[in-house]
Amino acid sequence: AGDSIALGGTVNLVVSKGAERYTIPALVNLTPEAAVNLLAKSPLKVGEITEVFNGKVPKGFVISSNPDQGTRVKRDTLVDMVVSKGIETFSLASFVGTNGEQALNELTAAGFNVTTTYAFDEKAMPGEVISQQPAAGAALPKGAAVEIFVSKGSAFVYIPNVMRYTQDRAVALLEDLGLKVVVKKVTKSAKLVIGIDPKVNAKVKRGSTVTLTVG
Repeated sequence: AGDSIALGGTVNLVVSKGAERYTIPALVNLTPEAAVNLLAKSPLKVGEITEVFNGKVPKGFVISSNPDQGTRVKRDTLVDMVVSKGIETFSLASFVGTNGEQALNELTAAGFNVTTTYAFDEKAMPGEVISQQPAAGAALPKGAAVEIFVSKGSAFVYIPNVMRYTQDRAVALLEDLGLKVVVKKVTKSAKLVIGIDPKVNAKVKRGSTVTLTVG
């Protein structure tokens, strides 16, 4: 503007194309190497690459970028990427020999899906963990299923001496030991135990039937 020019002279105009902007390409689900190569084809720069655990995107692939895909940015903008380390796993500790309730609480707090199965065992005390599945040392993701087997004690008991006990007291004691009780009365008014089969101190399996004679 203000310059002199001959009639019919040429005036050159420079027209704005707007601000120079470049679109962030789709980097999600690419390997970091592929993402870097793709960014190298545009006037954008690779920023910080961070690795995090992720349960959905496989290990070694891009989870997200910052700025996001499709964002229009200036030349030489830094593009940060987050790359998956895969599912976070934990080394399962051994709970064999520990208290079953304690094991259940610790495993649940660690994020595992715990199932408790009770079984008779001739060596472990009642309430003690006999075994676990998977075994100690297994690498498991959070939420994985873990089963612990807890002792119910011995499968066998010894017949206690309930002679001269009242019927109700004797039945309650035997049932508490996991035994089934059949009562035979000598008379309708009979109240005290005068006979027991199997005999006192006999070793029987829980669930066995004990016959009381009440007279």
